[in-house]
Amino acid sequence: MLTDEQKALVDECIFQRGRIMTSYSQVEFMLADISVLLHLKFPYLIDKRIKAAKDIANRPGYEKYRDELHAICDGLSEFDDIRLFMAHGWVSAEMDKAGNIKIEFLRYQRTGEGQFGLMRGGTDLVRLRQAADDITNYCERVLTLFRRIYEEKDLENEHTKRYRDEKAPA
Repeated sequence: MLTDEQKALVDECIFQRGRIMTSYSQVEFMLADISVLLHLKFPYLIDKRIKAAKDIANRPGYEKYRDELHAICDGLSEFDDIRLFMAHGWVSAEMDKAGNIKIEFLRYQRTGEGQFGLMRGGTDLVRLRQAADDITNYCERVLTLFRRIYEEKDLENEHTKRYRDEKAPA
């Protein structure tokens, strides 16, 4: 039976995991969305999606976004390892008698044809919260840039139209 303190720890881990996954997913969607709106190929693999987003800066009229697009695209790779652990891994949290907390992540990574290695990662709540804050802040920068591009280039989809309608004064 878990104590209330242990339950709170599990809840905190789940909450931070959700923040990380949601932020990463939002960015992945924005990269896909702009590709679709600009009638570009819609790459499935994230590396190719990032390259496609960087290539947008080579389109006439999009050059002014080059530095920011490249920076956000390059920034996404910073969060790839933690995303893989959060999306595809096992998480466990332990608390010793002194109240020290250890959070461990496990996931398998393909090492060859039909071969897998067990990957491990460890952290504590302070670092997990910081990772969630970092990717949330990164996601906000991405959304700010894309909102600006969508507005300045008059790009629109169902979501951005609704966002504009909600923003418009009555």
